[in-house]
Amino acid sequence: MQSLYQQTGAPIHSAYALPQLLTFYKNETNTSASKVCKWQSISSICLHRWMGGGEINIPISYSEASWTGMLDFATCEWNETILTILDSCKGISSNGGIKNLLPTLADFDGDSAQGSISSLLSNGIPSRCKNGEFNPYWERWPELRGIESTADSYSSDEVEAQHCRLFLGVGDGAAANCGSKCDAYSTCEYGSHRIAVTIGTSAAARVCLPLQKMPSDSVTTVPHGLFCYRVDKSRILVGGALTDGGSAIEWARKLLNLQSADAFDAALEEVSNRYCHNFGKPSLECPSLQSIGAAVTMIPFLSGERSTGFRGAATGCISGITRDTTPIDILLGCFEGVTLRLCAVIGLIEEVCHNRRKHETSDGSDDANQTILVVSGNALEKNTLWRQMIADCSGLGVVVDGESSEGTSRGVAMLISRRIKQTDQSAEVLTIASISHPVEEANSRWATVRLTQDDLINAVCNTWGR
Repeated sequence: MQSLYQQTGAPIHSAYALPQLLTFYKNETNTSASKVCKWQSISSICLHRWMGGGEINIPISYSEASWTGMLDFATCEWNETILTILDSCKGISSNGGIKNLLPTLADFDGDSAQGSISSLLSNGIPSRCKNGEFNPYWERWPELRGIESTADSYSSDEVEAQHCRLFLGVGDGAAANCGSKCDAYSTCEYGSHRIAVTIGTSAAARVCLPLQKMPSDSVTTVPHGLFCYRVDKSRILVGGALTDGGSAIEWARKLLNLQSADAFDAALEEVSNRYCHNFGKPSLECPSLQSIGAAVTMIPFLSGERSTGFRGAATGCISGITRDTTPIDILLGCFEGVTLRLCAVIGLIEEVCHNRRKHETSDGSDDANQTILVVSGNALEKNTLWRQMIADCSGLGVVVDGESSEGTSRGVAMLISRRIKQTDQSAEVLTIASISHPVEEANSRWATVRLTQDDLINAVCNTWGR
C-alpha cells in the first residue's frame, strides 16, 4: 500500500475513487454495475453534451484524474496496480477491463499523448449536434459559441458570431493555488516557496512544484500524511487537508449559543485578549506569555480525519474540562485545535520544500526563511487573530495578498490566460495587504500544546470505530 501511495500521491481512503469503486462493484445487491459503460467527471460530461454528444471522446484532465487517487502522478497515466485490482471485480471483467471504462487523459487544454482534442475545444460550442439536430446549448449560451456562422440558428434574431475557447476541468485546489499566486516555483522577493493556506468550511495547505512527466521511479517521496496531485503536465501540488476548518468554529459557535453577530464578535475579542498576540507584548489581561493558550485541548475531527492520519472513523475530543471551564476556553481551544492540525500539514510540506532547496543548492544548504504562507478564505482574511496563531505555531510569516480574493475563480482565469498566451510560470509579485510575523516568545508554548494534542490523539485513537 505504501508503494501505491508513492505512485498515486493518495492514501487508501474512502474519499478516493479506488475504495468507492471496489465497494460499488463488489456489492452483490448492486444490479447497475454491469450497466456502466464509462466513468467520467462532471465537467467532461458537461463538455460532451455542450459539444453535441454522440461518439465524441472528451477526456478528463491530469488534474481531475489525479484527484481521484488513481493516476500515477509521475507518468500521468492510470496506475497499473489499481487497474489490476479493479479488473478482479466481476462486474468489470465482463466489460473488458476497467481501462475501457475509464476516460482518456489529457492536459487541461486538451493536449495528450493519445492525440489532441485541443482544436475541437478551441472552436467553442457548435450549432449542430453530432446527429445533425440543432444544439440547444448554442442558442442558450451565445457567449460560448464557436467561430462558425450563426445562419443555422432557429432564432430570428441576428446574433454576431462569438469565439469561445473551452478547457477541461481542473481541481479546485490547483486553481486556488494559482489564484493565490502560489502556483510557481522561483526565487522571488517574498520566498522561493509560497505555501497556500485556505480555511473555509474545511482547511488546506498546498505547495506547487515543477515536475515534468517522467518514469515513476524518479519522483520525490511523498511524506505520509500528504497528498500529491497533478496541476498540469509540468507541475504537481503537494499538500494536505482537514475536513473541519471553519466548520469547527461554527460548531463551537452553535454549541456555545454565540449565534448573533454581536455575541460572536464579543467572544472573539475576548479570545483575542486571552491569546494576547499583541506582537508578543504582555497586556493587562494577559500578564504572561505562558498563559496565552486555551485551558482545554481539542481534537477537531468532527467529521473524521483526512491529513495527516487519514482515519475516517476519527472523532472530535475536548480534554481538560473542569468546573471552571468557560465558553471562551472552548472557543479558543477550537481555534488552537484546528491551527495545530493545519500546522502539522504545513510542517510536512516544509520538509518537502527543505529537501527541494537542499537538492538544488550547490553546497546542499537550505534557508528556511525562503518559505512563507499566503492565506485566503474569509476565515483567515477577516480574522487577524487566527493568522497570528498560524504564524506563531508554524514559525513562518503569514501574508494576505490584496489581489487574491476569490482565489479559485482567479486561479482558473490565470491558468487559462497563461496557456492561451503561452506565457511562462514565473511567480507573480505579491501585493501585501497584511503580514503577520511569528512571535519568537510564543514558540515554546506552541511546542508544548502540540505535544499535548499529539498525546491526546494517541490516547483516544484506539476508541475510534468501536
